[in-house]
Amino acid sequence: MSFLIHSFSLLDCLSALSSPGIDVCKGPCISLCGSGPVVEVCNSDDTTSIKKKRIKGSETILALLSELKSVDEEKEDEIMKQYMFDRLVMGYELAQEANDMYKAKDYKKSIELYEDAIQNGRKPAMILQEARQAANIDKEEFYNNDRGIEWLVSAFKNSCRARLMLKDVDNARRDAFASTVFSQNMDPGAHECLAEVCAASTDKLGELQAIKTAIGQYERLEEEPSKPLPGADAPARAEAAKKKSYVSGRKRELGFRIVKLERELKG
Repeated sequence: MSFLIHSFSLLDCLSALSSPGIDVCKGPCISLCGSGPVVEVCNSDDTTSIKKKRIKGSETILALLSELKSVDEEKEDEIMKQYMFDRLVMGYELAQEANDMYKAKDYKKSIELYEDAIQNGRKPAMILQEARQAANIDKEEFYNNDRGIEWLVSAFKNSCRARLMLKDVDNARRDAFASTVFSQNMDPGAHECLAEVCAASTDKLGELQAIKTAIGQYERLEEEPSKPLPGADAPARAEAAKKKSYVSGRKRELGFRIVKLERELKG
């Protein structure tokens, strides 16, 4: 079963909370803009689909997930007990609140919320992500793999940067390392965080190594084979172009920093 999503915030939420066996991916326009956010639920045979309208708010999203829950309740319970799922939901929602505080530059409050979000959601998020990967290990493409844990990695990265703004370098370093670990070293932004921590502690060699790793991951993103995705329409192409432009820009800026650091280290 697949969710075709027509809202980026909804895509992030369902990617974080959906059970194994459910693929969450972007969908094309289905001419229901006035009824959005919209989810199109497709059966595995790809012959039938149901369009769910106005999927907004945690209660509506959780009701949709409950409706589509696996019929094998015993197996489902083995993956995630209800209290653990509740912790996951709480962690995700706290992370969204923390993001708002971070954008508002209320760094102290954002850190408090990120700590609560991570404490509540880290373990269930990892349990669910491991179950997704195990359930889809033979698939050529699995859309949840890079998004299901993204909110947690982002929480660590933003917490790191908020701590740096408050000159809390030691705890910022802890969060930066955690972001690399939970992203399996594949998130270039996590390594950029680590580079920022090294810069704050005048560790030029560490900063240089972190930046080189970040560039390597940006290059991996560029080199990944682009398979056709549902929703390969004009908005999808525009998003892909924007992502490519962002990656190129980050590589260029980090390249300048590498040149400067190498010159300073030699001098």
